[in-house]
Amino acid sequence: MAAASVVALASLATPALASSDRAAPSNTSQAKSAGLTQTQALVLQRKVDSYLERTARGHQTGPNTIAFPGGQITVAVPGERYARDLRTTHAPLEAMNCNYGNFCATVDGDSTQRDYYYCGTYGVGYSGSGAWINNQTQSRRVRMNLTNGRTYTTPNAFYQDPTANWTPVYQLTTCIPGS
Repeated sequence: MAAASVVALASLATPALASSDRAAPSNTSQAKSAGLTQTQALVLQRKVDSYLERTARGHQTGPNTIAFPGGQITVAVPGERYARDLRTTHAPLEAMNCNYGNFCATVDGDSTQRDYYYCGTYGVGYSGSGAWINNQTQSRRVRMNLTNGRTYTTPNAFYQDPTANWTPVYQLTTCIPGS
């Protein structure tokens, strides 16, 4: 696999600058416009900062969103079960949302969602149970490389696992042709 095709993500990342250095002042005001209190907006920004510190080449794009090469992290609003982009969705969601063409993942206890838009290989450092949705195009699959040397390949899109175990997964590759 060519080095250029490997994209590092999330917890296998280089440190980023703190929010005071990176976050635009409008992020807090956008969060408040979406109905969050000042306290909620500040707690949310601290969570965003925490993800920025662990996201290689990530940058904040909204009050609770971080773009990284190949995708986006949407940080869950404090107290909400599912992540939503505060710039476009102004009410809590009833279920995990994964746009067509994406592979999406969450880790329980966090609700923050990672959306992978582009074909590529991504390092992951999740731990614990969570969920994933394979909503890629044209019956694509995702290959997950496990710490025991084995691999797991998802069924063709559309498919989801609401009780995934992320602990043994260290890398995933999107856009595997369907069978």
